[in-house]
Amino acid sequence: MKVKQLILALVAATAIGAQAADIKYVDGVAAIADNDVITQRNLQAAIARSVKPKGMSDADHRKEVLTQLINQSLVAQAGKRRNIVAEDAEIDNVIEQTAASRKISVEKLYATSGLSRDALRRNVADSIIANKVQKQVAAENARVSDAEVKAAIADAQAKGQVLPEGEAIRQYRAQHILVKAGQNDPTAETAIRQIWQQARSGKNFDQLARQYSQDSSAAAGGDLGWFTDGQMVPEFENAVHQLKPGQVSPPVRSQFGWHIVKLNEVREAGTPEERSHMAVRRALEQQKAQNATYQLLQDLHKNAYIDIRVQ
Repeated sequence: MKVKQLILALVAATAIGAQAADIKYVDGVAAIADNDVITQRNLQAAIARSVKPKGMSDADHRKEVLTQLINQSLVAQAGKRRNIVAEDAEIDNVIEQTAASRKISVEKLYATSGLSRDALRRNVADSIIANKVQKQVAAENARVSDAEVKAAIADAQAKGQVLPEGEAIRQYRAQHILVKAGQNDPTAETAIRQIWQQARSGKNFDQLARQYSQDSSAAAGGDLGWFTDGQMVPEFENAVHQLKPGQVSPPVRSQFGWHIVKLNEVREAGTPEERSHMAVRRALEQQKAQNATYQLLQDLHKNAYIDIRVQ
């Protein structure tokens, strides 16, 4: 065993001890994923929740579910290293929605989950964190420029491909200033509120963004281009919905940090050309997001210690 693998194995062994209350003597270890342990109890509970594709063997189904658990664990661990957290209210909300969808009480959901209460909440928390990481990675890597859209359209036309018609979608054009923040970071909040006061007093938003924003859009004065609902994180999107063109939002917290948003324009992409361009942009954004998520998993697997104990 390589030195790095040995060290990681020892770290993972410590994690087993830390989770002994959930593993119990009769439980076994299905896999170790870096600093996390996936127990056979976790695996069996996940298999029970999963729908096996028609024609797939039980062994292949178990392997597929275990791979999903390993991926979620690695992404959740990456999220924790980024100081991304799942708040208790978020965990409660997921559990309540799940119970409601199954038409059972929350207590019955806990009782029939196959896991202890703490283990179930930890699994839900990891799922929330992993989802936040994927959204963050997508947001960081899925921006598509007008030039890319034009190039994709030109390429499709050159190949004789029919462009998608698309649908009328409300679009927003906004600028923002981002101050990155970790968990419980009062310094970042103080900084963003000072910047907000300058924006409220009439100082040029472009200049403020270039001077203070820690987002990649800073060089463009914080300009995010045109975007639609579903492309931004919910907190940012909600702030945009509260604004009229020309207005600046108060500071809003998201998983990326603290934002100030200025809404510049709102429009309906109603012409056939606009709809088609938007459909192409969406397709390119989706492809970039998928590629970024795939690359994230590749990088995490490449640097992780993974020990699968079940076949």
